[in-house]
Amino acid sequence: MVGYRWVVLGFMATIFMSTGCDKTLANNNNQVKEISIQKGEVVAKEVELQGKFKRSFEIYELEANGITYYVSDPDQLLIKYSNKINQNGYYKFFETCVVGNISSEGGYGPLSKYQNQITVSALCA
Repeated sequence: MVGYRWVVLGFMATIFMSTGCDKTLANNNNQVKEISIQKGEVVAKEVELQGKFKRSFEIYELEANGITYYVSDPDQLLIKYSNKINQNGYYKFFETCVVGNISSEGGYGPLSKYQNQITVSALCA
């Protein structure tokens, strides 16, 4: 008898959860396009930042001026620099200066842990 109650309770919970999610669906394709355009907008500004770069398992970050940035380095400039200063291996930690674009606030990196992201375009001279 107790097992039957758990089955009924689980079934009712599933029904309530599925009906609650129906309200989040878009009504038509035009609404979907508008939402994706609004969320896809990225406001970026180019800056020069000096700070501590750290790379380890799922961490690729630069800490500068008390803010931790998720690092996007499409040209692998930071890895090339670390090899130049003889930092062998996967794990990296060193002081650096980068020039790049800071993206608008949002969730970046693994599990959207970082609120800010910098896309590196060059290293400072």
